Amino acid sequence: MQDTIIDTPANADTQQLAALAVFARVVEAGSFSAAARQLGFTKSAVSKQVQRLERGYGARLLNRTTRKLSLTEPGRILYEHAEQIVRLSDAARDALARLAERPTGVLRLSASVTYGKHVLAPLLPEFFSQYPEVRLVLNLVDRYVDLAEEGYDLVIRLTEQPPEQLVGRRLHRCDFVLCAAPRHAGLREVLHPGDLARQACLAFAAGPPTKAHAWRFKDAAGKTVAVEVKGPIAVNSSDVVRELTLRGLGIGLLPHFTVAQDLACGRLVRMLDQWQPAGAFGPTAWALWSPQRRMIPKLRVMIDFLVARLAGTH
Repeated sequence: MQDTIIDTPANADTQQLAALAVFARVVEAGSFSAAARQLGFTKSAVSKQVQRLERGYGARLLNRTTRKLSLTEPGRILYEHAEQIVRLSDAARDALARLAERPTGVLRLSASVTYGKHVLAPLLPEFFSQYPEVRLVLNLVDRYVDLAEEGYDLVIRLTEQPPEQLVGRRLHRCDFVLCAAPRHAGLREVLHPGDLARQACLAFAAGPPTKAHAWRFKDAAGKTVAVEVKGPIAVNSSDVVRELTLRGLGIGLLPHFTVAQDLACGRLVRMLDQWQPAGAFGPTAWALWSPQRRMIPKLRVMIDFLVARLAGTH
């Protein structure tokens, strides 16, 4: 049994709310003794809570007789407000309990524009059919976001090594493909990565097209070759590089997930099959989030869903 609940090291607002909750229970139970039994407190502790309120508001709240309690006019007014506070507190507790049990609420997710378009968007209808109570804020930006500073629950990054301050799960391998339109003039002239130095190459980069960009390739034996390439344009969008490659402007080096359908239907032709190119991003797609004591359900189901659906993707 607790004998004191108002003299604990808590701030005044917390003490006031606790006292209001006890007062509401006294009124509903009809006596100090009954309220004490329901709350697991001593009768004296319950009485002290009500006395604190009476001192704080400067008014008698209850008419006390040996047989029953009755509300004074100030007590009736205070009880109406205290009852609402208790009801709202119970509703908040229930909502938090439901949140801890099932996936619900808003999930903030960030990824690159191209990844969001080609990989995430096609999966979302299935996700929402399974988890209809989750609401997603999907922010597609071609920059690294700060989860803590910008309020994200989850980010998808193509990287070789995730940052140490984040927790992550590997989603899939991210292969890059050297490709060109079937009608591209230099298609049959490229037999070795070094031949690319004499071709129009479409680089993913933010710098000027006059600057050479290094493309790296590895053969089956692990031998690495780097070649400096140039072209008519350098652009920081894989989707734009893909579009220009489709139109025959040059040779593109692109993530496989952006051109898989183009390769399958012959709109693009894969080049240098015996060489594995290294892309502008890391070789692995990761789901990353901030460390937390207990993973909330909406985050857990999204991560599990992505891991399951993207296994085998490249």
